[in-house]
Amino acid sequence: MAELMFGLGQTKKKKETEQKVRSTKANLKDVLITETVETNVRADQFGREKAEKATRTATRGELKNVLITDTVESDVRKEQHCREKQWTAAGRQQKLNNTNFDMARALFN
Repeated sequence: MAELMFGLGQTKKKKETEQKVRSTKANLKDVLITETVETNVRADQFGREKAEKATRTATRGELKNVLITDTVESDVRKEQHCREKQWTAAGRQQKLNNTNFDMARALFN
């Protein structure tokens, strides 16, 4: 019997809670939301992000007109690149020469 009474009490509480939720939802329909600190912060963040994107786009557009000339650094990098290519080619050639090397002939020459 106690279990039945407990179950009925739970059902009654559930109905009360449901009624409260429905009335709260109905009351909130009339609420007018004005600006808050959060909305102001989000608006500022959105504005900054939009301005940053505009700046980035403008910078990309302006960089298309830039004429890149040779600099000391670019000359040094080109020289280093050529040296690296020559070193790699020499290493490959040495490997090819080593594969054709015959120990028996080298001893008798």
